[in-house]
Amino acid sequence: MLRVRYNPQTPPFVTLCVSALLERGLAACVPDNKLQGPLVIVKRADGAREEQFSDVAAAKILCRLSSKTLLLYPAAGFSRVSLEEASATASVDAMLSLAASLQAASALSPKQLGGLSAHLQLRTFVAGYRLSLADLALYSQLRRLADTEAQGGVAPAGWKDKFVHVSRWYSFLHGQQPIAGAVGSALRKAGSGANAPEARKADSEKGKKGAGSASGDKKEAASAQASYEGKLEGAVEGKVVTRFPPEPSGFLHIGHAKAALLNHYFASKYKGKMIFRFDDTNPARENQEFESSIAEDLRMLNVDWAAITHTSDYFEHLQNLCERLIKEGKFYVDDTPTEVMREQRGEGIESCRRNASVEESLQRWSEMLKGSAAGQQCCVRAKIDMQSKNKCMRDPVMYRCVADVRHHRHGDRFKAYPTYDFACPVVDAVEGVSHALRTNEYADRIPQYQWVQQAAGLAPVRIYEFSRLCFVRTLLSKRKLKYFVDNGFVEGWDDPRMPTVRGIRRRGLQVEALLDFILEQGPSKAGNLMEWDKLWTKNKQLIDPVVPRFMAVGKDAVPVFIKGAPEAAETKKRRMHAKNETLGEGDLWLLNKVFVDRDDAAMCENGEEVTLMHWGNCVFEQIVKNEAGEVIEIQATLHLEGDFRKTKKKLHWLANLNGLASPPAKSAELVLREYDHLITVDKLDQEEDNWEKFINPKTLFDTPAIGDPLLCQLKEGDLLQLERRGYFRVDKAGEQLVLIKIPDGRSKAMSAVSSKVDAAKLSGAKITGKKN
Repeated sequence: MLRVRYNPQTPPFVTLCVSALLERGLAACVPDNKLQGPLVIVKRADGAREEQFSDVAAAKILCRLSSKTLLLYPAAGFSRVSLEEASATASVDAMLSLAASLQAASALSPKQLGGLSAHLQLRTFVAGYRLSLADLALYSQLRRLADTEAQGGVAPAGWKDKFVHVSRWYSFLHGQQPIAGAVGSALRKAGSGANAPEARKADSEKGKKGAGSASGDKKEAASAQASYEGKLEGAVEGKVVTRFPPEPSGFLHIGHAKAALLNHYFASKYKGKMIFRFDDTNPARENQEFESSIAEDLRMLNVDWAAITHTSDYFEHLQNLCERLIKEGKFYVDDTPTEVMREQRGEGIESCRRNASVEESLQRWSEMLKGSAAGQQCCVRAKIDMQSKNKCMRDPVMYRCVADVRHHRHGDRFKAYPTYDFACPVVDAVEGVSHALRTNEYADRIPQYQWVQQAAGLAPVRIYEFSRLCFVRTLLSKRKLKYFVDNGFVEGWDDPRMPTVRGIRRRGLQVEALLDFILEQGPSKAGNLMEWDKLWTKNKQLIDPVVPRFMAVGKDAVPVFIKGAPEAAETKKRRMHAKNETLGEGDLWLLNKVFVDRDDAAMCENGEEVTLMHWGNCVFEQIVKNEAGEVIEIQATLHLEGDFRKTKKKLHWLANLNGLASPPAKSAELVLREYDHLITVDKLDQEEDNWEKFINPKTLFDTPAIGDPLLCQLKEGDLLQLERRGYFRVDKAGEQLVLIKIPDGRSKAMSAVSSKVDAAKLSGAKITGKKN
């Protein structure tokens, strides 16, 4: 393994991106505050001396470590390269020089962006036909200068209108999580973007023509950011500290995602920091595996942090503080049975131990620390107000004894553990948290939080409340979600039907859409039950301009025999996206026997002229049906002279390549997978005991299909559109592709179990070129 050290104030963006793309274990990049200047220090695993390199030079070294990144720099290998590779390398080097010229800049000029946009007009990448070091370098510098980290580093809205090709290319790079995550992390550690506001101000004074100026943004695009402006009371730039404190007892769900993204948003907005803290105070439910998975989930959300801490780091401090508060008479130790205590708190009845002497409480406390039989019957309670109308203030439990379970970090060292109600306000204050973000469902616990800090003599922490993210027919209870997993209703925690971060990402949801949706909700505390359609609509708006188009038909498709069509398979070129030339062209196979979907065939009439998308018009001369009235074949005649604007039906289709004796290409075998909600009602009552009766028994729907041979080139995670069927994500690649349907917002359901859209609303794209 290579060990790479760098100055976090001058991050080596290209090296960090390449490292993120490498297989784990090949290189480790470590920030070192002692280093000065932009040079990178590299040390090989064989113990050789350290050497200094520039960012790009270090990145080229890393490229030689793995075939996975070798293509990032054509001449990364040591062997002689071809003329084509040498030319590609020269192009990459030229664009690397452009990126280097931006390193000292504090703002982007319209001239620079205009030139880059013109360069990218007919290109997917800045140099050559694949991702290269030049893309990584330019993306890093543009993101640094754009100063949109508070919005997750997305392209400024003004670019979409003025520099459309830069916006398209940038959004593509930003959608690659390893790249966006590496650059975003480096920028946050460097505190980047400090002079961007001044640059925007200068642009504004020059007539608001600057590329980075927010003045050029559309009101709609700026509304999400504006909705949270000025909502952190007492926030001071550079001094805001937030924290995200999940319990390591499961996987993050979409509700946690809102909390994480908001904490990250405010920390970035005020150029502060976010602490990622594991609340590991319940050893019976926690383990290291969940910690690792939660950290990975945050990386999926492009959320970075200044430090990882654990509540258990402060166990000794919390234990000592608890003992001090017992001695001061603010806490007492109670051995009242749990059920009796619950009844007494509900009725406002004081425990018989409430007024016990400090010595008695300390004796029981010592038993708790030992984990003895007597200690396991006890808990520590705060002496607040048993008559309070707020039941959270009726002497809540601060410490309990857990003697028979080992802690995943500390083993059996501790026998007594603090509750969240005690640990959270204490650790927040100790870690210097300035603003604690909490969902308003715990509003009754705010006075308790403040009481603990005051009783302990700690600095108060400001609390910011926000509404919980709740969707129709969606459960966020870990217990209920675990029930789905344990009883086989879903395949696991990453099942696309699950509202976990892993599930919704596997479903095809983009992080940018989720963040935009959350920010658009604003600081409202109203606990509205939201439909899924608006979120999926935002997602569609992101992916529609950049995903390639393909055609596919069901396995039960109807054969169409076309007179005048090629008897031997031949190809013509078609655009992979009618409105996005940068996605290139692909082969369209033409043959005198094609398939159309059975539903489409049933809609057609004898003698009707239809348009076969991307090919041209065709007349269905004779529609042959069986005794049951089902269409079994169609006899047709090609009519390319026909006007597609005059036909009512625009049909997708597929050449019957697999039916040939020696097929020149193989149609892709597909499974089109759609999902429905896991429960059948919009919302379950909180007190619903028999909630299982509302479980939807059938939520997975598979449609066997065959598709464009080009589909065989896709890999897991790729997004695409099947024309007239919708958007999909490749869940499994190989001989048979499994494509998961991505909801597009047309239905209020999380997934509309449906097929195609109205055929009459679509038309084909023009064909260019031909080859036999």
